[in-house]
Amino acid sequence: MRKYPTSSRWIAALSFAAMGLFSTQLLAMSQVPPTPPTDDPMGDCPSTAICRGEAPGSYSGNGPYGSRSYTLSRFQTPGGATVYYPSNAEPPYSGLVFTPPYTGTQAMFRAWGPFFASHGIVLVTMDTSTTVDTVDQRASQQKRVLDVLKQENTRSGSPLRGKLDTSRLGAVGWSMGGGATWINSAEYNGLKTAMSLAGHNMTAIDLDSKGGNTRVPTLLFNGALDLTMLGGLGQSIGVYNAIPRGIPKVIYEVASAGHFDWGSPTAANRSVAGIALAFHKTFLDGDTRWVSYIKRPSSDVATWRTENLPQ
Repeated sequence: MRKYPTSSRWIAALSFAAMGLFSTQLLAMSQVPPTPPTDDPMGDCPSTAICRGEAPGSYSGNGPYGSRSYTLSRFQTPGGATVYYPSNAEPPYSGLVFTPPYTGTQAMFRAWGPFFASHGIVLVTMDTSTTVDTVDQRASQQKRVLDVLKQENTRSGSPLRGKLDTSRLGAVGWSMGGGATWINSAEYNGLKTAMSLAGHNMTAIDLDSKGGNTRVPTLLFNGALDLTMLGGLGQSIGVYNAIPRGIPKVIYEVASAGHFDWGSPTAANRSVAGIALAFHKTFLDGDTRWVSYIKRPSSDVATWRTENLPQ
């Protein structure tokens, strides 16, 4: 395998940003109240969807359900993981696996866990075998954690035993974790959704990281201030453009965001949280009543494009 290219400036920038993320991005989600929908959100639940009592809307804060978590060890996953799940929502639950950026750990983006869990969706934050693993290594490890999440539905002693819909799994990733997610959007059988945050594929070997073989609805977030090879230089828009015709896709480039503004659902802005939730409610849970909330924000937009969303 090709040796992964690095530079001292790249590593220094990432290490500095990782230290700052704890104080700026891991805010309690309860501090940001939900934004109520402005029109009548209720209607008939699609017969094949996971639907509950929460009204579809644009929510940037925690939802109506409690959130609990438990850990998976390095014996179970490549680098250890934390499973965030709803404590009082009616099962079954869909699930997401979130893969970290280069030099990053799951502590940097743990706020995403309670956010999704409190809205009824399981989210697993994972660590990689080492913090300097390549995009391709991260993709392989993300696959393993997705498999482990499926196994939690049958594992004796698992808090999620009998509560998961293992046909409804999605992949999420930041930077190199985003590149890993792009690979698995083409390669992981049965995946329902993919979401990237400042995705990076410039150092990936697997050509599936480029988007041309993507098979699942894909949501791409990026920041207009991200001008480096970490997640800039057109990597996200390149993947968006390459995704095959007919696949639902959304790209939102936040005008005020840079590469390190993705440690929580509201770190870039509140619209990111609402769009991320509505996207996964629509395509992961299958509740298309949420699709009208996958919409262009009223401000802080450098790029907004969508294709093939349900009517």
